[in-house]
Amino acid sequence: MGDALYTFCLPLLSFRLTGSVLVMSSMFAVSVLPVILFTPFAGVILDRFSRKRLMLCADLIRMGLIALIPVMAHYGLLAIWHLYVISLLLSIVSTGYDIAVVTLIPALSGKNLTRGNAGVQTAGQLADMLGPAIAGGLASLMSITSILWLDVASFAVILYVLYRLPQEAERTRSAKPAIFAEMSQGFLWLIRSPVQLALSVQAAIGNFGYSAAYATLTYYLITKLHLTTGQMGMTYTLLAAGGVTGSLAVIYLDRHFRRGRLIPLLLLAGTCGFVLAGFNSSWLAPGIGFGLVAACNTSWSVLSASIRQEKVPPELLGRVLSFSRVVTRTAMPAGALLGGWMSGALAPGAVFLLAAGAKLIEVIIAVASPIRRL
Repeated sequence: MGDALYTFCLPLLSFRLTGSVLVMSSMFAVSVLPVILFTPFAGVILDRFSRKRLMLCADLIRMGLIALIPVMAHYGLLAIWHLYVISLLLSIVSTGYDIAVVTLIPALSGKNLTRGNAGVQTAGQLADMLGPAIAGGLASLMSITSILWLDVASFAVILYVLYRLPQEAERTRSAKPAIFAEMSQGFLWLIRSPVQLALSVQAAIGNFGYSAAYATLTYYLITKLHLTTGQMGMTYTLLAAGGVTGSLAVIYLDRHFRRGRLIPLLLLAGTCGFVLAGFNSSWLAPGIGFGLVAACNTSWSVLSASIRQEKVPPELLGRVLSFSRVVTRTAMPAGALLGGWMSGALAPGAVFLLAAGAKLIEVIIAVASPIRRL
């Protein structure tokens, strides 16, 4: 819930400070860059040390960083560069935290990996659905920065939940290889697995298009559709509702359909969502279109996570996931910056057409790679 409030408030805050779509999109790009640089080290750290303790530390740091925004705003000190720095640091810490969540799912859910991954996605998407609606309503009652105190409170709740999780068994090694040697093990495993590599490349292309569209969505809603804060909250709520639907539906779909056929069909439906978002004049169209995209993306994410957890050895999972994340996130800054430029220089729907084209390339990869045999 708290992260959804932050995600909703940050672009609004950056736009109010500068009035620039390029600043909004570059803010998104900056938040992704640390993923590329830091993730390989995060994978090694997670495979070496207690994931529960690392998650507790990460949660404390994130809580402190978010609290800085309303504190500085209260004293009139908040500047756009502060948001860049905080966004950068949050991205570094959240990268390790997110990978830790995925690596813990096999231990907590046993053989029901799809159900476990879907449960995590459902919880996250429900928070994303309620967060913008709450933020949109609260924006008329308090400042954008004050809303972030709810995010700080949510991290305190997460701290308690993490503390109550059972402690992992101690992992002992007689001799630990050098950190770069451990990193190379994860990288080599990834590139030698055709299915894992295809999933990663597929996601990288999709993330390029999605980043271009999502990083400029708030700007599009404000300047092209002239939506109120409440209507923007509804748009992001519809987006998250699509994610919830996808996370619930994938449990049934995975049970009754072969993954090799299901994945390209999901991606094709996502293509239609981007087209609807950009080429329909109704103010509800972006919410419905992005909701369809979110449903398909969430289902794909659950399936791909389950495939990785089934195929990758547990002792390598953190490192393989970290390098996969490097591949999948590398194109996101470029996509976000390109989207910012396109929104200012081209027709309003052009950026959504770019995202739809990226989704079509994902479909081609799905049917032309070993993914089709899953």
